[in-house]
Amino acid sequence: MAVFLLSAGVPVWAEDIRGQGVAEREYEAYTAPGIRLGSFVLRPSLEVTETYDSNVFATNTDPRDDVVTNINPNVSLTSDWASHELRFEADLDQSLYARHDDENATDWRTAVSGRLDVLRNTSLRGSLAYATLSEERGATDAVGNAAEPTVFTEAVASIGLRQTFNRLSGDISASYAELDFDDTPLIGGGVSDNDDRDRSLLEVAVEIGYELVADTVVFLRGTYNTRDYDQTPPTVALNRDSDGYQIVAGSRFELGSLARGEVFAGYQEQSFDDPVFAPASGIAYGASVDWFVTPLTTLRFSADSSIEDTSSGSASSFERMQAGVGIDHEFMRNLVASADIAYAEENFQGSNRKDEIYVYDLGINYLIDRHFSVGAFVGYEERDSNLVGDSFSRETIGVRIRSAL
Repeated sequence: MAVFLLSAGVPVWAEDIRGQGVAEREYEAYTAPGIRLGSFVLRPSLEVTETYDSNVFATNTDPRDDVVTNINPNVSLTSDWASHELRFEADLDQSLYARHDDENATDWRTAVSGRLDVLRNTSLRGSLAYATLSEERGATDAVGNAAEPTVFTEAVASIGLRQTFNRLSGDISASYAELDFDDTPLIGGGVSDNDDRDRSLLEVAVEIGYELVADTVVFLRGTYNTRDYDQTPPTVALNRDSDGYQIVAGSRFELGSLARGEVFAGYQEQSFDDPVFAPASGIAYGASVDWFVTPLTTLRFSADSSIEDTSSGSASSFERMQAGVGIDHEFMRNLVASADIAYAEENFQGSNRKDEIYVYDLGINYLIDRHFSVGAFVGYEERDSNLVGDSFSRETIGVRIRSAL
């Protein structure tokens, strides 16, 4: 506490760093240096968050509130080589509820990734990741009447090759993922068998880009995917296996101290093996843009559309369209505030279900020194669904402290 009071008494004014987002700036006086281990750098951290949640079960009737403590240690080990890169990471998130201890959860993730610089203009990349996670209450496919959150595992492997030829570039990548859902205990006894949600996903993407001017690339990208469920008829009533594609054109840009980002648009379609399901198709689009309004203020814009799997009733899938805007402002180098608004719409194919999701967040982060920071936040989330029992709203407010070496 003494360190905090001494630091708080010395104002450290904001600094003009154009071309970089406010929230991602790393000033030497407030960035943990890590621990050097030969040609690697070890970066351990620990974050503890205390949050009040007004509706922990995400229900539309009889909401129950609680206070949850999240303990989140993280460690990464990254190479510091002149070329190539290798990175290991492990993360744990322990959630502890003050009253509703059936909601307690332990999520963990491990990952390794790397890049091999074969030639000056040729690089290979790859990654492996494994995680045990808890499905959020209020998620699109969350089990109704669940006594505790659904636990699932996710294993992901990816590989990619990038080649540049003067202004022309090519990139080909592939990823494979497996999802395995545990059974969910139900209120009053019994379990919900989630084996019908277990599946694998394969995705292959090819992109051709051309650099119009320095730091501005236009590209054409095609993506093909297959989604295979472990269970098919007659074990289950519907065959949810599918394959699909997406073709988009877009641009990636860095406009000096003005803006940077990526935007694209095109077409996407998903076809299902079961003749009961009609193909799902529509406009594909995406955007992630940072606008550096002033040296100390960054506006963030995001948008995305996708066709997602679902186990909801007779629906084959749902088309998710989302957009968001956020702002970060640096009052001082060690004091940054953020505000975010997001909207999403989920239209279920083969069903009249439609969900609308609204999210509002406000937060502030104070960097005490290289090793400690504190923050506070408030949030509001609302899901409006025409499916009985799926609408809810919740308010959250909390504080956090983070330490890093």
